[in-house]
Amino acid sequence: MVTVSVCIFLAFYFAFLSINAFDKGWKEQFVILAAVSLLAGLVIFICLTIYWGIQKVFVKAELSTVQESQENVDD
Repeated sequence: MVTVSVCIFLAFYFAFLSINAFDKGWKEQFVILAAVSLLAGLVIFICLTIYWGIQKVFVKAELSTVQESQENVDD
């Protein structure tokens, strides 16, 4: 989550720099950097969300398998 926060912060920072830049070339570069930082943060957040979802599914499946095997041993 820290990485996502850093990417979003950089997006706002580059957008701020693009407003304060005097040269048109620099403004365009800062806007591009802001967009890339925002997209990177979004992609990382989506990947982490998918990872956590898959991890929860596997943990639940493993717990149910362990409980079933314990019930079979008790019988």
